[in-house]
Amino acid sequence: MAPGPELARLDGYPFEVRYSDGALVRARAAAGIATDAYLYLSCLFSGIEPDIAIIVVDEGDWHSRWRSRQPYGLPYFNDDAGQLRPGIVMMPAGGGDFWTGIGEDIRRASPHGYAKLLVTYPDGAGGLDFQPFFDLVTIHELAHSFAVLGGLTLPTFWLGEMFANLALHAFVATRQPESLHTLEVLPTAGAGSRRLAARMRAEGYSTLDDLEAHYTGGERPMNPLNYVWYQYRWLRLAAATFDADGEAVLARFWDCFHRPDHVSSGEVTAASLAPLLTTEVSETLGQAIRRWR
Repeated sequence: MAPGPELARLDGYPFEVRYSDGALVRARAAAGIATDAYLYLSCLFSGIEPDIAIIVVDEGDWHSRWRSRQPYGLPYFNDDAGQLRPGIVMMPAGGGDFWTGIGEDIRRASPHGYAKLLVTYPDGAGGLDFQPFFDLVTIHELAHSFAVLGGLTLPTFWLGEMFANLALHAFVATRQPESLHTLEVLPTAGAGSRRLAARMRAEGYSTLDDLEAHYTGGERPMNPLNYVWYQYRWLRLAAATFDADGEAVLARFWDCFHRPDHVSSGEVTAASLAPLLTTEVSETLGQAIRRWR
């Protein structure tokens, strides 16, 4: 039996929702924001309605029932065969050690940035609670379902991440602008830390081609916190791209990568994709990809 049917079900949404015992509040929060985003993205993308389930689980279920490849606290989307639905959005009911690691990374690298995190994501006891930020990340994972199940031909992993972050930022900016601060403080602190960037470049990976080679496996796989650093940068780039181009950038992205003939055969690199992104999607995005280091 595929994991999931033994979990409690929450009805009344345009997709299936399942959750661990004790995670009802978090499941309702994730399903609520995902519903608004689902309707928003469906309108943007030709009425596409991906057949998905949103699964909100505690740490025990994350490891025992789902045998997740990701650390607890890092949401993800997959379309593996034999699941509840063609697409699965996996959301943690809390953060655990992984969220603690995110905070510690910034505390060590940027005391000033960490002080801003304490103001924006307080846990009420002098520490951090990233739950409000990760509630918004539900939209990012939902956007992956539109890209994957909606038939986008994305030749690199990082293009999928860029699309999901553009969708996330566009939804928050246009439909939930009161949450922009929550969305932006963490990635601004992470992407703005020179010390954190220097450590990632010295001890991990920093280029988009590095990510392509090492995030999804292979030799010397990427540390999850290294991956989070990429996400900081992508989120800030999504904000800059949206500020320059508005919602139209999502339509152009969608149209561009529904035409696989736009991507040449052979090896695909960040350098080879930058001209296409510049001319067909966004000059802001394309130029940033060309300059990425």
